[in-house]
Amino acid sequence: MKTKFYYIYSLVKDQRQLNFMLEAIRKSIINRYKPEGNDDLLKVVGLHTFILIGLLTGLTMCILDLIGNTPDQCLSGDTAILILFGVALYGLLHIRVKWAVHVFFFVPLIPYFFFISNTLAIYPNHQSIPNTLWTLVPFFLFFLIFSDKKRDLFIFFLLSALTILFHTYTAGLTGFLFNYKWVTDTTFTNPFITLLVYFLGSFLIAWRFQSAIRNLTINKENTEQIINNTIRNLPQGMMLLEIIKDEFDTPSHLTVRKTNLAFERLFRITSREIKDQRADDVFPKIFRSAFDWNKQYLKTKKNHFSFYLERLDKYFEVDTFKITDNQIISLFIDVTARQRLILELEDNKHRYQVLLEAIPDLFFIIDTDGVYVDFVFKASDALKIKPEDIIGNSIFEVGFSEKMSSKIYQCIQNCIEFDSIETIEYALEVEGSSAMFEMRIVRLNDHSVISLARDISKRKLAEIHIEEAKNKAEESDRLKTAFLANISHEIRTPMNAIIGFARMVGSSDFDDNEKSKFIEIIITNGKLLLSLINDMISLSKIESNTLVVKNASCKVNDIMVSLFKEFNYDLVVNRNIRVKVTCENSNPKFAVTTDPVLLQSILYKLIDNGIKFTERGEVEFGYKVLESNQLEFFVRDTGIGIDKKDQQLIFERFHQLDNRTTREYDGTGLGLSIAQHYVRLLGGTLEVDSKPGQGSIFSFTIPHLKEESPLKIVR
Repeated sequence: MKTKFYYIYSLVKDQRQLNFMLEAIRKSIINRYKPEGNDDLLKVVGLHTFILIGLLTGLTMCILDLIGNTPDQCLSGDTAILILFGVALYGLLHIRVKWAVHVFFFVPLIPYFFFISNTLAIYPNHQSIPNTLWTLVPFFLFFLIFSDKKRDLFIFFLLSALTILFHTYTAGLTGFLFNYKWVTDTTFTNPFITLLVYFLGSFLIAWRFQSAIRNLTINKENTEQIINNTIRNLPQGMMLLEIIKDEFDTPSHLTVRKTNLAFERLFRITSREIKDQRADDVFPKIFRSAFDWNKQYLKTKKNHFSFYLERLDKYFEVDTFKITDNQIISLFIDVTARQRLILELEDNKHRYQVLLEAIPDLFFIIDTDGVYVDFVFKASDALKIKPEDIIGNSIFEVGFSEKMSSKIYQCIQNCIEFDSIETIEYALEVEGSSAMFEMRIVRLNDHSVISLARDISKRKLAEIHIEEAKNKAEESDRLKTAFLANISHEIRTPMNAIIGFARMVGSSDFDDNEKSKFIEIIITNGKLLLSLINDMISLSKIESNTLVVKNASCKVNDIMVSLFKEFNYDLVVNRNIRVKVTCENSNPKFAVTTDPVLLQSILYKLIDNGIKFTERGEVEFGYKVLESNQLEFFVRDTGIGIDKKDQQLIFERFHQLDNRTTREYDGTGLGLSIAQHYVRLLGGTLEVDSKPGQGSIFSFTIPHLKEESPLKIVR
C-alpha cells in the first residue's frame, strides 16, 4: 500500500514539475519576445523548433561527412546549413524575430553547394535543376507561416528565380527557358513555371489571410471601444478582477484591473487608488468585512450575492460574470431603497401574521387566476407547509385533480363576481402525505379572495376508519356465514353416512362382504369428521393465541415415509393419482430441531389439498437443504391450478374460491390458512406458484437447526 501511494505521489510530483517547467518556458518566451497574443506566442515557439531541427540536421550531416558514412558527401553544403540556421538562432535570441526570419533569404546558398557548383555539387548540374527547385519551394511555406509581410514572399521568389536562372546558365540549358517541358537526361516541367505557381499560391493565401486579419483587427478595436464606452457609462458599478495563478496553475489571489465611474461614485474611491492592486489590499479598505471576497470569487460557483456595507449604511447586490478563464466582471447595484421598503413591509407582515396565527385556521390569498399570493397558518408538527410549495403556484399545480381545480377556480370567480361565500372540501399533498381541508372562500377585492382552510384530516380519517371497520365486519360476517353454511354441510354429510351405514351393518339383509364395505365407508367418513373437528380445534387455538411451539428432535425422513404410506394407502383404489416423495438427504437418521407435530400437520394439509384438486397425475412432496441453513419443503401437484389474482385469497380464513354449498370440491376453507399460521410459528413463509390448468407448487422454509448430539464431553 505504501509503495502504491509513493508511486502515485511520484507521478503527481513529476507532473507538477513538468507543468512548472513548461510554465517557466512560457513566461521566459513572453518576457523576451513580448508576443501580443497566443498566435504570436505559437509563432515564436514554432520558429525555435524549426531552427533547432535545422541545426540538428546540419550538425548530423556534418558529422556523417567527416566520418565518411554518407554516399553523397557535401561538407560545404552541410556547413552552409549549419551556419544558416546558427545565424538564424543567434538573431532570434539576441536581435529580433523578424531579423531571424529574413536570414532565410540566404537559403539559395544551400542548393548552390549541393547542386549548382561545378566543383562541389553531388550531381551533374544539368540533372539537378529539379533538386534546386524542390529545395527552395518548401520555404514559401516557411515565409507564409512566419512572416507577416507579402513583400518577403516576393523577395524570396525573386531570389529563387535568380538561383534557378543561374543554375540553368551554368548547366548550359538556357535554350530551354521558354519550353514547357525540359528534356535532358530526364524530362521535367519548366522549373520557372512550377516556381511561379507556388509563389502565386502562397501570395494569394497570404493576401487572403492578412485581409481577414486586418478586418478582424478593425472589428476587434471597434468592439473594444464600444465595450469600454458601455462599461464606462454603466449605471451599475463595475469592477474587472484578474485571477492570478501560481506555478501549479492554482488561483492564489485577485488583482483589480479596471473600474468604472459608477463604482467610484458608489464606494467613494478613485480608480487610481485601486487599479492593478491586490484585492487583499483593496477590498478591506472598500468593503471592510461585509463579505468574504475570496469565497465569493474563488471558492464558489454562485454568480449572485448581496451584502450590507455598514460604513455607507447601504445594501448592495452583486452579479459576477467569468468572461475568461482568469477574468471576472462584477456589477454592483445599490438596492438600499428597495431593501428598506422590503424590511418595512416584512415588519408589517409579521405583525399581521402574529395576529392571524392566533387563529387555528389556515389563511390563503388567491388571485383571480388561481395563483396563491400569500398564506398564514400556525406551524405545527402535524402540518408542515413551505412557502415555496404554495406561493407562486396555481391551484392547478399544488396536487388538486383537474376536476377539483376547475371547481375551486369557478368558486373563486363566483365569489369575486357575486360577493358570495363558497365552501369546498379538498385534499392536499403536503410533505409526502395527504391532508383533508374544508375551504371557505370570501371576496377580498376585485382581484383576489381569502381562503380559510380548516384541517379536517382527523375527522375524515376517523370516518374512513369507521367505514373500513364496517366493510371489514360485513366481509367477515359474510365469510363466517358462508363458513357456517359450509361447515354445517360438511359435518352433516359424514354424520349421515356414519349413521346410515351403521344401521345397515346391524341389519341382517346384507352379507359379510357388503357389511365390510359399509364399515370402510363409516371409517372414511369418521376420519373426515375427525379432520373437521381438528381444524376447528386448531382454529380456536389460533384465535385464542394458545398454540405453543414445542421444539424437539424431528427425524424428517420418518415423517416423509409416514405421510407417503398414509396417503398412498388411501389412494390404492384411485389409479388416476399417485403420490411421490423426494428427500434430498437419504440418511434415515437425518434430524432437525423443530416442532414435529406442526411440521407433519402442515405437510398433511398441503398434500391433502393437492390430492383434493388433482383428478389425475401425481402429487409430489419432499424437501431440500438450502445453502442459507434453511430446509425448503414443497408439495407439487398436477391439478387444476390457481389464478394469480386468487393466490393470496386462498390463505384467508373461511375463504374458498367457490363458497357454494353445492360446489364441486368439499372442505371448510381453513386448511391453507391453518398451514400458513403453523409455518409462521416455525419461522418460515408459505408461498404458492401456480397457473390455471398447470398445477400448483406450495413451498415453505424453516430454519435448519441441527439436532444437538446426546453425547457430551464430561472432562
